[in-house]
Amino acid sequence: MAALLLVSAWASAATPVPAAAPSVGDIPPQVLGMDRNGDPVDLGQLRGKVVVVTFWASWCGYCRKELPALNAMQSATGPDYFRVVAVNVQDGNDEYRAIVRKMRDYTLTFTRDRSGGIAESYGVKSYPNLWIIDPEGRVAARHIGYGEDSFKEIVDEISRVVQVEVDRLNTASASKPAASG
Repeated sequence: MAALLLVSAWASAATPVPAAAPSVGDIPPQVLGMDRNGDPVDLGQLRGKVVVVTFWASWCGYCRKELPALNAMQSATGPDYFRVVAVNVQDGNDEYRAIVRKMRDYTLTFTRDRSGGIAESYGVKSYPNLWIIDPEGRVAARHIGYGEDSFKEIVDEISRVVQVEVDRLNTASASKPAASG
């Protein structure tokens, strides 16, 4: 009996516990993989901007609809306040390259999560899986799935978080004393 308990305890200790998804208000895992140039992408480098992190796969039709919409939103908003990091999860080299080649003119930051470890650290179990990170680096919202109706909700949520940052910057700018001449 003692041997059975010992083996059972060892087996449960050796089994990795899946990561819990970050909650609204949490600082999520910072490392998001390598970009197309082989440079590491870290959320800490993007502080001060609203960042959308979306996890996607080439076989996900909804992901392929969401990425162009996010690219258009990033282009319209501009890089000063808003960035999108599109994390590809566990696609093979050929599949990943084919999709990214089709999106070569996109301004999104594409990264790869070959092992699935980054997605796991966010608790991702389905695609697309979108996270809105506020300028202070905290989770502002999370959206799972995609639909024409739900995308309007996502856009509204992103716009709200961007507007909060714009208002904060404007207030900070207005409260600075004017230079005397």
